[in-house]
Amino acid sequence: MRSLLAFVLLLLGGLMVPTATAAWWLRDTVVPQAAYVDTVAPLASDPDVQDAVRAKLLKETTASLGALPPALADQVEPLVERATTVVVQSPAFEKAWRESNRVAHKQIVGALTGDSDSVGVRSGDTVELRLGPLTAAVREQVDKAGLPLSGAIPRTDTTYPIGSTEELGRAQTAFGLFKDYGRALPAVTAVLIVLGLVLARRRGPALAGTAVVALVGLGLLWLGLGVGREAYLAELPAAVPEAAGAAYYDILTADLRTLIGYVAAGAAVAAVLGAVGGAIGGRRS
Repeated sequence: MRSLLAFVLLLLGGLMVPTATAAWWLRDTVVPQAAYVDTVAPLASDPDVQDAVRAKLLKETTASLGALPPALADQVEPLVERATTVVVQSPAFEKAWRESNRVAHKQIVGALTGDSDSVGVRSGDTVELRLGPLTAAVREQVDKAGLPLSGAIPRTDTTYPIGSTEELGRAQTAFGLFKDYGRALPAVTAVLIVLGLVLARRRGPALAGTAVVALVGLGLLWLGLGVGREAYLAELPAAVPEAAGAAYYDILTADLRTLIGYVAAGAAVAAVLGAVGGAIGGRRS
């Protein structure tokens, strides 16, 4: 009975290692607004993101110039293109980007916690985040810069598709658990492993086996990030360049990949120590 209980505790502890790792990342990087904004802030200087924002801003601005005579519009468009390039490459855009992501973070968390006011639902089951503040923030920076025709940039309610209502419901459950217990899961995992090792009759092999289970789980989590990246890029709206979407996904999950590496390194050391300890113990017996 003691050996069986130790096996169950260690198996649960090993299986919980990747879950606890993901929960810790979510609780410390995604849930806190300041941490989320700091994480995605470097994207303001990413060329792919700048190009995507500039293209969107330019498209909306030039579309608003349709009322001008064709000859005048042809002269104005190159000026507007230069102006939008200056805006997205200026330090002022970094401030606008951070502020836009603060608003977007509230909407993302609101959607994942079931706040229907934070999302818009189109026909069918498509759910969209309202990202109008991004356009508004860029427009404000254009106004402050005093560039010609900055007032021509329209105030639009830009939206970004995030999935279906069914998928969002599943995400709400996982998000709620991770949000509430994200920092407790690592402690629970550690307690399970420690109790299992205390009860185990051969602690060296038990530690090694638990570490191997954890490593397998962490490997699957790493592979899951790659699969999730492909799925995310496949679902990007046509208006969002793949390079910009990849930059966002990669920077948001960078801390998780780093955390997986640290935990995997620790598990590998534990596996080696357990195997060595088991071999020494076996020789003595």
